[in-house]
Amino acid sequence: MSIPISSMYREYQEVMDYGKTLKIYVDIIYNILNQYKFKIDYNNVYPLLKNRGFGRGEKDLGFYREQAFADIDIYYASDVGEVFRFILNSDYVDFDKMKKAAWENLNKLSNILVRLDDALNLFCLRYTTDYNASFLLSDSMQKQITKKVGRDYLFAIPSSTTLIIAKFCPEYISILKSLMAIDTDPNRISDKVYQYKNGIFDIAVD
Repeated sequence: MSIPISSMYREYQEVMDYGKTLKIYVDIIYNILNQYKFKIDYNNVYPLLKNRGFGRGEKDLGFYREQAFADIDIYYASDVGEVFRFILNSDYVDFDKMKKAAWENLNKLSNILVRLDDALNLFCLRYTTDYNASFLLSDSMQKQITKKVGRDYLFAIPSSTTLIIAKFCPEYISILKSLMAIDTDPNRISDKVYQYKNGIFDIAVD
């Protein structure tokens, strides 16, 4: 919320009491912010992959989360333009409906796996979006991955905008780590290399 300084100053000029004017506007701000209830728009909610420690820190922010695999959780966020508003456990939301809508919304988006090097079975996504890591779990991306590298593969999700896929091959682990080191996106997720094998996601063993 915002309150124009000009209106605050006019109020002050009438009473010439800074403390009283300050209290009036602090009370206004407090009352407005505390009556606000988040209302979700199911058309713009999406799943986001984040490290399990995200949002916990000294004070748990109460993000609604589900376990994805290894040390990665699925969070849900409403895309409100310049920022994401993460869904909280305390929000008045139909969580089943929200989750269903989030995955449907993600599957409506598209991105393409492209080869990073002609000599290597390494792939990344052509377009940079905030959902690139989340695409890993989408139906359409799983079909692309199977077509490009097969059902057993390595992958890295260093940040929300980066997904790197490699054919399941031990020597690719160090290459993936090198590629992660040059990712400049500050929205970090993980510095680990993961593997998908026999239908299970886990941390790759070097």
